[in-house]
Amino acid sequence: MFTSNMLSLKPGAIRVYDIHMSNSNFIPAAAVDLEASLFCGQSFSWQKVEEGYLGCVDGRAILLTRAGEGHLVLCDNSGPEWGWQEYFDMHRDYLGVFAPLQNDKYVCEAYAAYNKIHVLKQPVWETLCSFIISANNNIARITRIVRALCFELGEERSVEGHVVHTFPSPENIVEAGEARLLSLGLGYRAPYLYETAQRALNYDWDALLASDYDQALDELKNFKGVGDKVADCVLLFSCNQDSAFPVDTWVQRVMNELYGIKGGHRHMRSEAARLFGEKAGIVQQTLFHAARMGLFKQYLT
Repeated sequence: MFTSNMLSLKPGAIRVYDIHMSNSNFIPAAAVDLEASLFCGQSFSWQKVEEGYLGCVDGRAILLTRAGEGHLVLCDNSGPEWGWQEYFDMHRDYLGVFAPLQNDKYVCEAYAAYNKIHVLKQPVWETLCSFIISANNNIARITRIVRALCFELGEERSVEGHVVHTFPSPENIVEAGEARLLSLGLGYRAPYLYETAQRALNYDWDALLASDYDQALDELKNFKGVGDKVADCVLLFSCNQDSAFPVDTWVQRVMNELYGIKGGHRHMRSEAARLFGEKAGIVQQTLFHAARMGLFKQYLT
C-alpha cells in the first residue's frame, strides 16, 4: 500500500544554491535519492567525491554537497542557466504516478525500496550519444568511455577545486574523427557516434522535442546505431516522453518472468501502458533499478 508518508516532501519542493549568483536555492535531502537517481543507469556524467557528487551539466561544473538537512548545489559560473527543478524532475507528483498501482506486488516492492528515484531531464545531445555508447555495454564501462570522451574532447570546467570536462559538441566529435573515437574505447560504436555528430551539426532539436512519441521515435531511429531501446532511453531521459519504455536485459527479465509478457518493442510498450499507465517509463526506471539491485532475485531465474 502506498501512503503519503512514504514521501516526506511535496512535489516541487526544491531549492538550489548557486555560489556565484544571488538566488538562494536548496535541495532538501529527503526530496530525492541522489545516489540512486544519479547512478541508476540514466546518466553517466556524475561521480562520487568526498564532498558529495560531482558532474558537468549543460556546460557547467556542478558539485552537490550535503549541508544541514539538504544538498547545496555549487556551480561554476560558465555555461547557460540551468533549470534545476526540471533537471531533477521536482515538479512531478511521484506518489500520484505510483498510487494507482498499489495492487501490483512488484511495483509496490520496488517503490517501497526506491521511492525517491527521480527521472532526470538531461540535454538531448549528450543523452543520445551516451546511449549509443551504451549498446551491449554495462554502466561502469559506459561511464568510463563517456568520461574519456569528455576529458579528451570536451572543455575544462572547475568548481570548488574539482576539475571536470564538458560533453563534447558535435563539432568537437567531427573534428576528432573516427580514429580518435576508436582510441577512446568506443569500438564498433565509433562510426555510429561520428555519423550522429555529422548529422547533429545542423539538426533541429526543438522540432524533436515538439514531436509526439511515434514521430520522435521514428526520427531518432534515423540516427546511426539507434534502435528502439536507445531511442526510448533518449525520449524518457531527455524529451519528456513519459510513456517511453526502454527494454534492456533487466526490464526484459522483469516483463518476461514477473508479468509473463514477451514480444517485440511495440507489444512490450503496449503491455507496459496497460500494466503501468501512461507514465510507464517512470515506473520502468524504478523497476529497472530494483531488479538490478537484486530486489527481485527470489522471483527471477
